[in-house]
Amino acid sequence: MKDFSTYFNPREVLYFNSASSGIPTKESVSKAQKLLEQLSFEGDVPLETYFSTIENCRKEIAKLINCKQNSIGLVQNTTSSVHIIKNGFSEIKKIIVYGKGFPCTLVPFQKDDRYSVEVITKNPNNLDRELSKYKKCLVFVDLVDYLTGEMVDLNVLLEIVHSRNSLIAVDAIQAAGSVPIDLEKTPVDFLFAGASKWLLGPQGIGFLYMDEQHIDRVVKRNCGWLSLDYKNFDSFENLPDYRINGSGIESGTRNFLGITMMGENLKFLNSIGKEEIYSHNLEGIKNIGHMLENFGFLSQNLIEIKTPIISFKTKKTKNFFNYLIEKNVRVSFRDGMVRFAFHIFNNENEIFRLKEIMDRFSF
Repeated sequence: MKDFSTYFNPREVLYFNSASSGIPTKESVSKAQKLLEQLSFEGDVPLETYFSTIENCRKEIAKLINCKQNSIGLVQNTTSSVHIIKNGFSEIKKIIVYGKGFPCTLVPFQKDDRYSVEVITKNPNNLDRELSKYKKCLVFVDLVDYLTGEMVDLNVLLEIVHSRNSLIAVDAIQAAGSVPIDLEKTPVDFLFAGASKWLLGPQGIGFLYMDEQHIDRVVKRNCGWLSLDYKNFDSFENLPDYRINGSGIESGTRNFLGITMMGENLKFLNSIGKEEIYSHNLEGIKNIGHMLENFGFLSQNLIEIKTPIISFKTKKTKNFFNYLIEKNVRVSFRDGMVRFAFHIFNNENEIFRLKEIMDRFSF
């Protein structure tokens, strides 16, 4: 297994928690520090730097998921993406959430009595049957499950949804930066992710991909003063036209610090390549899986693991989690299970150290 840890700051903790929060590269932290220092002395950055930084970030996103750059809008987080899509297609009243996943795609509709929301089990036949009852639906799906790491077959779902005159929106926050995504091969209607996890951070920034056919209406229904195509901010007497591309949903003041860091982290991920990242991450999580299996409490079939997330429970799950935290091992406790995640900054030595710590726990 190749070691990429030199691209990150040294840390004392064993961090297997990318499914919760990612760790930024040294270079992105350095860029952020330089930007903050510049702002402390000058108050702003030149417009040329401002716009080029934003577009370079957008370019790196497009490269990572293989789509056109002008289909990408920068957003605050995944929830803001759900609301943007919701506003863009407010006439669609039937919302289907495919599988009981993370509540991000469900909650924005639950208290809004204009919509009928249904969570269905993850079964393509169930989806097809449910869609057949309505003229048009908006289907939300988590590409990778936040707890089990299960990955859906987007090609199968895409064919079903489009054959039923409906739209599919994909929450890729547990996938982007970890598993390969190719939107040229799988042209979903929408795909979105926050940067905070597998994209290595930071929090408060992310992206929304929109199929070209939807951009015009989505922008017009989510526009703000910064959706206009300003070349400078010298005068607001004669307002320019809207930007009818993905950037048009960037309606107000952008998180420029977050964009700076995200762009640098994406540049690093793209320099390695998504296939190599995926191979690295799978090898690491399966090594951890074999170790857990030897202790007799892995709840997943290692052969079936397709993403670098595994979760398990024992009779002493909470005690074990607390023990790991005490020993400076960072994992998550979710739904009564301990969740491990393995990413590009993790290496074999960390797995060996984890085993030594686990050997000292009484199961």
